[in-house]
Amino acid sequence: MILPVFTLVLEPANPLQFSLPDFRSCLNRHLAEYQASGQAGLPESCIHRYPAIMCKQVRNDLMLIGICQGARFLMTLAGENAEIIPGTNGCRIVSRDEAIRDEEFGTSGASCEYEFLTPWIALNQQNAKKFYDLKGKPARDAFMQKILTTHLNTLAKSLDYSPGEPVTCVPHIRFIRQRIDRENVIVFLGKFRTNLRIPEYLGIGQSVSQGYGTVRAVLEIHEMSL
Repeated sequence: MILPVFTLVLEPANPLQFSLPDFRSCLNRHLAEYQASGQAGLPESCIHRYPAIMCKQVRNDLMLIGICQGARFLMTLAGENAEIIPGTNGCRIVSRDEAIRDEEFGTSGASCEYEFLTPWIALNQQNAKKFYDLKGKPARDAFMQKILTTHLNTLAKSLDYSPGEPVTCVPHIRFIRQRIDRENVIVFLGKFRTNLRIPEYLGIGQSVSQGYGTVRAVLEIHEMSL
């Protein structure tokens, strides 16, 4: 399966006044207007369950990523402009894709390693209790392997993709506690290997539209030597 992807790297024009939640809300309003105008493209380019646009802070970069209809929307919104969303939450465009990229998504015969660039919110309240009650690292690792497999299958389903073979994964992750929306939440960082090919900077798990669970492929040693 091929996913159209378009990426912008931004910086707030007024950092002291900039609000990321307000910026996301403004983008979503523009996207809704774009879709209502009939410019979004053919029906098969639409995704209804996975966010069409994601604005996320990835380490030191503020990134705006569009997939499918979101990719065409972002390319149209950016145009040849130096900024997007003028006003208090306006942002300068630091870099942009030259065109919409066609990225492969789906199962393959070879596995690939990914790393979490932002915390993965993996557990609901019920599973968090189960995780705490498990004794020893092997039991917790096996439990999280099942959770990650479920989330990868959920990602595939949300993109209207039916895996041609069972999705497999092997996580190498650690948990930390983080305060999110005034609650203490267990999140995970680390790496995992899977036979599901995932485009750069897509997210898995909960709150992907808020930037959580963002992944990037880890460059293999033999690739580095080429």
